[in-house]
Amino acid sequence: MIIVNPGTFGCDDATAEHSYENMKHFLVDCAVSGAEFVAVPTMDYGEGRFCFLVWKDNNCAEIQMPGWSLEKVRYVKSEGQNIWDFPRLYVDGGSWIWYIAADIVKRILSEVEE
Repeated sequence: MIIVNPGTFGCDDATAEHSYENMKHFLVDCAVSGAEFVAVPTMDYGEGRFCFLVWKDNNCAEIQMPGWSLEKVRYVKSEGQNIWDFPRLYVDGGSWIWYIAADIVKRILSEVEE
């Protein structure tokens, strides 16, 4: 068996409440002052991922946040964490592990209009 994207599995028993709490922490990790988010249930991917739009000024990204508790979703390469155990977030359709997704969203929200 070949696995190309670990963490793209469904998140059984996920809740919208966990995904909302995860988004609050995700924005802290993005480190973009003044960023806001809103849930958009009509755009949920399903399988335990919930849609949020996050924005600052005229910059916006779609996040599909897993609805498991934070400690099961927030992979940051800490000792004892195994990347194979963590679900991926989707940022504008792309699949990413937490810390990389946070960096991508930080760059999106920090883009300067020319």
